[in-house]
Amino acid sequence: MSTLQYVREIISKQISTLQNPIGEDKKALESEPYHNLQKSSVLLESRCFNDHQLQDKKCRQILSKLIYLINQGEKFNDQESLSLFFGITKLFQSNNVDLRRMIYLMIKEFKDENSMYVVISCLAKDITSKNDLFRINALRTLPYVLDQSNLVQLDRYLKNAILEKSQPISSAALIAGLQIFRISPDFIRKWTNEVADRLNSKYPQNSFHALLLLHEIKSNDKVTFTKILTGLTKETLVPIANMQVIRFIREILNTDELDQQYEKLFIEYLLRQIHKSQEIVIFEACKALCDLKSLSNKDLQPMVQVVTVFLQSSNVINKFVALKILNRLISNPIRRSLITPSHIEPLIQDSNKSLSSLAVSILLKVCQETNIERLLNQIYEYLNDMSDEFKIDVLRSVKALAKNSPNKWKSIISFLQQTFKCEASQEFKKYSIEIFEFIIHEIPEARENAIMALADYIEDCQLSSLQLSVLSILNREAAKGQCPTRAIRIVNNRLHLEDAEIRAAAVGVLGKFLLHYPHEKTNLIELLQAAAQDPDEEVRNRSRFYISESAAPKEENTPLSLEELDAIEAYLQQNIQEIQQSNEEVLQLEKIMAYAEQNKGKIKKTEVLQELVEEELIQTHESESGFETYKKLFKESTIFCDYGVLRKSSRAQNLTDSKCEYLVTVVKHFFDNHIILEYKVKNTLDNVTLSDVSLELTIKNVNLQFERIVPAKQIQPQCASNILVGLQFNPNLRLVSSNIQSILTFTVNENGTTYQDEYQTEDFIITYSDFFLPIQWFKKFQTEWESLKSQEMSATYQLDYKNTDIAIKELVKHFGFQVCDNSDQIQPQNKFHTLLLSGKYLDTKNALVICQIGFQQNIGCVLKIKCKSEEDNLSTNIVETLG
Repeated sequence: MSTLQYVREIISKQISTLQNPIGEDKKALESEPYHNLQKSSVLLESRCFNDHQLQDKKCRQILSKLIYLINQGEKFNDQESLSLFFGITKLFQSNNVDLRRMIYLMIKEFKDENSMYVVISCLAKDITSKNDLFRINALRTLPYVLDQSNLVQLDRYLKNAILEKSQPISSAALIAGLQIFRISPDFIRKWTNEVADRLNSKYPQNSFHALLLLHEIKSNDKVTFTKILTGLTKETLVPIANMQVIRFIREILNTDELDQQYEKLFIEYLLRQIHKSQEIVIFEACKALCDLKSLSNKDLQPMVQVVTVFLQSSNVINKFVALKILNRLISNPIRRSLITPSHIEPLIQDSNKSLSSLAVSILLKVCQETNIERLLNQIYEYLNDMSDEFKIDVLRSVKALAKNSPNKWKSIISFLQQTFKCEASQEFKKYSIEIFEFIIHEIPEARENAIMALADYIEDCQLSSLQLSVLSILNREAAKGQCPTRAIRIVNNRLHLEDAEIRAAAVGVLGKFLLHYPHEKTNLIELLQAAAQDPDEEVRNRSRFYISESAAPKEENTPLSLEELDAIEAYLQQNIQEIQQSNEEVLQLEKIMAYAEQNKGKIKKTEVLQELVEEELIQTHESESGFETYKKLFKESTIFCDYGVLRKSSRAQNLTDSKCEYLVTVVKHFFDNHIILEYKVKNTLDNVTLSDVSLELTIKNVNLQFERIVPAKQIQPQCASNILVGLQFNPNLRLVSSNIQSILTFTVNENGTTYQDEYQTEDFIITYSDFFLPIQWFKKFQTEWESLKSQEMSATYQLDYKNTDIAIKELVKHFGFQVCDNSDQIQPQNKFHTLLLSGKYLDTKNALVICQIGFQQNIGCVLKIKCKSEEDNLSTNIVETLG
């Protein structure tokens, strides 16, 4: 842009401002003064950086504009970057404190790797400057411009800064060390003595930052760090460092197998900290004690007493933190007996809604039956003011109430009906529907009321997905003959008020009524005949189907009982040879029933599914024989045989810590269009038996749908059992990825006491790489590529990788393929790198991938990917996984 054009722009802006001095434009200018900023004009202004007499204020304003442009995603070409970068470095000539601060900010935002040595030399001068503010900011900026080549020359400066008497300078050096550790861990590990020297500093920030850096340095040496923590437990530390010591102790106690001597020492230390005068230390120690599974309720009583004292504090924050700790404690059902409701009940009347809501949520988990109705009424008053996450937590407590106090179903149903009226997310209302479904199945006397409450809800519901969920429940109950006929009118209204999808679902419900409620047959046929004239084809076809079904004569077949099925199976196994010889007399029903009568009580009941996971099978899971065993068992399973052949199984993945009361692992089994998640649940408690162990899954991908589940009937103490979950993925997609959230639900029998409980495990991910096996080619990759006679799929992506080396590692991890022809070795002289990968999809179809990776500082990482496989649809899916 020429100077004349620039002047014209400035004049036109001033004229437009004069013409419209007030109104929305003026407000926009005041709120975002740079909204019409042009890169060319700012670059023109930046020429003043080269002036002999620098104007500090003007330079600061230009730097602010440049930072704004960078944050808006503006890109600079090589020539602009080079001239701008050298212009910025000339600003170091000024000693103006405010300008220097803007220079540091600009360096963090704008880096030119080819000219970084100039900045490093300038920062090195500032580190040795007599101005403390320059030294502090230079130390904080340094990690953003360093690389492996210039670390050694700055080592002495950084070590000296750590040992400085000035607390801000020392802390800045320690923070710089934390950031440099990510670049070069081995370089920072040489600072061990200097960092350890700052642990006992009288300045809070010094000891805190030194402890963090020492933890990183000793991250690969847990034994040494444990000994360091042991020494710190005997020292008097500042509160913030003391709090960090507690966090590290909690981490070690929960993740590492410790010697009993160290474990006892650390637990005693945590118990001492709850009597400190600093509140942050007390709260941190209490949180750590809540997470320890090895402590008995008696050991935790002093901690609960301390937390109870804070409930009576005048400080709202202290009361809220104390409630959060108690809520954390009672997440373990064994700890609920430690809570005295009378200490929490006064907080229900607190004017702070966050406090009162949290107090009610806790009381719902520990309350007596007599208080349920009052508590539910209380919490509804504050429901609209809670976050969605907290609302769902309340519903979980309500579901636990329904399990533990089924006699209070009227109050619970009334509360759930009110939740439909409050302002909340779709997920919240969906969870309310799930609780209604639980009540329908588990509390027979509440079934009719719960069904009618759901039916009334769809009269006012505006969300199609929720209406479909309710109609699905009504459909199942009508098929059982357990749905009140009063719901027919409400379901019929859907045929006149809703869209085609809901009308079709409503016809399905009416059809179930028609088939299972003969006394309503006349009215229902009239309703379905009217629906048979619907403009939607699906609605018409369903209506005619149910009308024809009701008119067809029914065969009176008495269903076989489970005992009769067991008898038939046992009889067939005993007479297999005669049956194979086509001896029809052997298969006479009278003989089978006579056999059943003679062996009554001796026939072993048929299990729905063979126990797939035994202890020895887990150990040999990764071997070929283990996989073949799984393959055979799934093929012979009566539940999963329709999934086809097992193609691939993953390794077992832990979903809980090794010290949890319930140990859960998951194995992913892959079929052509299905996935089976095999959860192994081990009960490590001695006096607790789990029964009806099932799962609630949250799947984050619409292309992966829950299909069926095989729960565990009972898990004895110190025993394990498995839960199998069948998922179906979109048949049009050969690859699908999703995050899976799992909550175990079960009935606990502890020393004669029975109650319902839940246990949330860690999330895990079904990744694209799970579908592939890496394969190594004996020929050259190019030869195999040319011999694969299929369509080549390609795409181009811009990725967020910092360099080519990271891009290679992440791409190999993403696909789970084998690197071919040593193509992961980078040639520095090449402008772009070619990565060759090969794999086999579900052990059936070969796939080859060529990744051409280019990297430029001003653009980032650019990838062009090409793929060939034995199926064109698979090639397309592979390429699209990066989109």
